[in-house]
Amino acid sequence: MSSENKKKNVKNIVITVIVVIVLLVGGAGFYGWSTLMPGYLSPDKAVENYFSAVSNEDTKLYKKSCYTTRWRDSVSVDSEIGEALSHQSGATYSNVQIVSKEALDDEYADKMKSSLSVRYGLDQKVSRIMRVNFTVDTVFDGQSSTSGTITRYCYKSGGKWFFLADPVVIVDIGVEN
Repeated sequence: MSSENKKKNVKNIVITVIVVIVLLVGGAGFYGWSTLMPGYLSPDKAVENYFSAVSNEDTKLYKKSCYTTRWRDSVSVDSEIGEALSHQSGATYSNVQIVSKEALDDEYADKMKSSLSVRYGLDQKVSRIMRVNFTVDTVFDGQSSTSGTITRYCYKSGGKWFFLADPVVIVDIGVEN
């Protein structure tokens, strides 16, 4: 093998190693962002995990399903979570089935940003609001039932979806009275 061919082979190996390292680091970064950071890649998962959090009275999962890190770090949400869980205590939810989703106009995301700023002094970067219609099975006091279609809202911030659980913000953005 000539000296020139050896240099080309070494160069190709170095480029391959660099590409593999970049892909591994990028993949690890994406994995960390998608699994360790709050929020979800789809509104479906945000709705599903919200109901799982309520069923299991899991405050950690509730926070991950409903609040961005910025929101949790700027505002104490523990009392709101405790109140929400106490209102639904004893109910178990399962089999969440998404019926339909509808992205709302950008004005709703702007209204949510404004509401959070006025109410909490929070500069939250909300990019979308989505209306999610679904059914869910409920067990309460030993009685099982399947809901009719329920409508709730999810918001997207930082590329992730969250369940919009704050009733005051829901009213502020004008999707419900």
